[in-house]
Amino acid sequence: MCKCHSLYSNEAPIAGGASVNAEAPRELLPADLVPTNYKIRIAPSLETFEFTGTVAIEANVVAATKTVVLNSKNLKVHNAWVTYSVEEGSVRRQEAKDISFDEDLERVSFTFLEDIPAGVVAVVSSEFTGIHNDQMAGFYRSSYVDDAGNKRYMLATQFESTDARQCIPCFDEPGLKATFDCTLVVDADLVALSNMNDISTVLSEDSNGKKIKEVTFARTPLMSTYLLAFVVGDLECIETTSVPKKPAAAQPITVRLFTTKGLVEQGRFALETAARTLEYFSEYFDEAYPLPKSDMVAIPDFSAGAMENWGLVTYRNVYLLCDEKKATANQKKMIGYIVGHELAHQWFGNLVTMTWWNDLWLNEGFATFVGWLSTDFLFPEWDVWTGFITGEMSQALNLDGLRSSHPIDVDVKSAKEVSEIFDAISYSKGASVIRMLNDFLGGQVFMDGVRTYLQEFKYKNTVTADLWKHLSASSGKDIASLMHSWTRETGYPLISVESESYDDESKTISVTLSQSRFLSGGELKPEEDTVNWWVPITVVSHLTGKTGATRHVLSEKQGTISFPYDASADAFWKLNFGASGLYRVKYSEAQVATIGRILETKPETFSVGDRIMFLSDAFKLTTAGFGSISTLLNMIKSLASETDYNVLLEISNTLATLRSFSYLEPQPVIDGLKTLGREVFSAKSFVALPSGSVLSDVTPETAEETFAAIWGIYINPANQANERNVALQSVGAINSFEHVDRILNTYIFDQDIIKSQDFHMPLSSMVQFSPSPAVVRPVLVEWFKNSFDKILTKFPDGRALGGVLSLSVGGSVGETVLADVNAFIRGDGLSEDAAAKRVKELEPAKRAIDQVLESVTTKTKFMDRERDNLAAFFA
Repeated sequence: MCKCHSLYSNEAPIAGGASVNAEAPRELLPADLVPTNYKIRIAPSLETFEFTGTVAIEANVVAATKTVVLNSKNLKVHNAWVTYSVEEGSVRRQEAKDISFDEDLERVSFTFLEDIPAGVVAVVSSEFTGIHNDQMAGFYRSSYVDDAGNKRYMLATQFESTDARQCIPCFDEPGLKATFDCTLVVDADLVALSNMNDISTVLSEDSNGKKIKEVTFARTPLMSTYLLAFVVGDLECIETTSVPKKPAAAQPITVRLFTTKGLVEQGRFALETAARTLEYFSEYFDEAYPLPKSDMVAIPDFSAGAMENWGLVTYRNVYLLCDEKKATANQKKMIGYIVGHELAHQWFGNLVTMTWWNDLWLNEGFATFVGWLSTDFLFPEWDVWTGFITGEMSQALNLDGLRSSHPIDVDVKSAKEVSEIFDAISYSKGASVIRMLNDFLGGQVFMDGVRTYLQEFKYKNTVTADLWKHLSASSGKDIASLMHSWTRETGYPLISVESESYDDESKTISVTLSQSRFLSGGELKPEEDTVNWWVPITVVSHLTGKTGATRHVLSEKQGTISFPYDASADAFWKLNFGASGLYRVKYSEAQVATIGRILETKPETFSVGDRIMFLSDAFKLTTAGFGSISTLLNMIKSLASETDYNVLLEISNTLATLRSFSYLEPQPVIDGLKTLGREVFSAKSFVALPSGSVLSDVTPETAEETFAAIWGIYINPANQANERNVALQSVGAINSFEHVDRILNTYIFDQDIIKSQDFHMPLSSMVQFSPSPAVVRPVLVEWFKNSFDKILTKFPDGRALGGVLSLSVGGSVGETVLADVNAFIRGDGLSEDAAAKRVKELEPAKRAIDQVLESVTTKTKFMDRERDNLAAFFA
């Protein structure tokens, strides 16, 4: 699943908080039965939004039991029975004498009069009804407006991580793979889709005389329940054929793209990209795509970016559709990457699946890395690996620099905890660690290990150690030991240059390095600095063209590396070439001066990735208390001649973050930061992300007219999804408190105006682009507190609730707001019962709360420490 963690503000990092209690047992279903096949028949309804269904689950009985326990949520199970044969030719059937539900554990239990004996193959059947909810989970409804202006609906599924149980009673755990035989009964004029190709369609009439059809699909391969999928709607389709050349067993694949009526031609770019991506991954993994077709569907309401259902990948409209003639390179890049991410999962995640959710990072981190790998292969002109540094890697470093972060491989005890780890640690840090390992081993060695891993475990479940075993075999290195600290420990290292010694006779330089955990707020305690990371270090110097980059490893708290060098006038050296390693570097003052001089005179001496990381490290070292803000600002000034888009984007983001931190400072500081930006960008045609500047410049006289124009772009369904998103992302910048109030208290809670999936967009632009942050940010904090019950009703999921809180609070600075938010979280001023209720309601968002408060604390301390330096710099 491609989560949209990147849509949230970098100033308010979002993460989950799975259990840190490694001793607590996982909440697993009883192991008495092991499923092998599901026969499912569902009749959905676009009129009543209720569905009826039956499921017959074939299972091996490994221990005698009178009770069968399945996962079930928001379903009404009307009856259940079990059949099995003790002797050949005889079938025993038992009706359930009791059907009971455990809402907390999301389970249903069928109790029978007699034991189901061990060793038999049993078929557990049930009849049930459920709801097509509007929560973008389970078998849900999605609304849209057709060309005639009518509100219409389609149906789609989102089962990852634990919502197949909202559609059928099932063994809803990733380790319990089975095959699925599915049938949908729908109106005759609708399209019905599932993971596999349809093998029969039978037309008939229902009891009211309406024409319906029964669509039966081919049996799926062995797969986990979270990958099962259904889509029903009035859809249109375009298709092409993917023709992989390797491996020898590869067959042509029918690739189809479905949309609601009128949008399908906007899918051409994604369709062709998908066909080429399937060809690429068939060769990369050296394993044929095992299904006859690969469908993609654009869904108007979608909680994630996309979902990798095997053979039926679902997408948010904006991440699948574009007008190629109008689309920007960035828009195409995002579509290309997300298509690559989801199709990578068809092998890594679907064919081979994690045993339990603690290894989610391997699924998502790997798909993120190879999603960019395939995008780079198909579109090398996009230079996606530089964008990876400013995107995925930057998010990983920012979030994992917090005390309140969590390890990549984190214990998950229950279904309720799973959603909390779909964050930048699982995705972006996971991808950055895999990229670092790929760079260290070499692409061919890494790929060889992945291929043998897939061959051994296809159609099975695995743990992280299984991949390490295969990479160890392909590389001859103990990968499990090397990667332990990166996956099982929180944080990442700061590599500090302690000393250097040049030997003129041997023309080498020896550099002593140390490692310690990096915390963006500084104040590292001894007990927080006990981890020794295995750190691959690639060094480049002025001699690299002659000698090549040199590779080293730092695995202790301190060590010395040596490499070729001379004392020529233009001599330099630097660590972490191309930002391939997930760490920050602290150079000596003399080294910083040398780097600054080269950046000013010959910036092309350093790679684009290196220039980006110089800026990123300088800023974060300053927030951590390792240097003065003047060092960073002088580095920005030295890059006034910079022309690379990605470096300029890093400068733009850095200055925007500094302005955001400084919103309560005197006007000369605010103006000084703006002036510095103009000095860097005035002579360049550089366009960053939408800022809503037209709206931020309005006057009371022009506010309504300007707002109406931008709002009109958003609410017009005929406009492209990306155009509408840009408009919605901009409206929060309006320089009118009347309109801010209208957005916060009217529009944002109306699902027909702003879909739940887009709830964060106007909030984000208020935080980042409002021309009056000193007024708007306190308003956002108060709005969250006053609207808490409505927000909780709309977003009961912990991560989504935490995201709204982070956006509402994360832009603020100061001890006052920290005290205010902490008081709200504790329930100060409420009765004892009401306060306890508040604490419980916020418990699912605990880690997000911890992170945003830590972020605000860090910014507050930074401003207290650097306030005078900022004022002096711009005096």
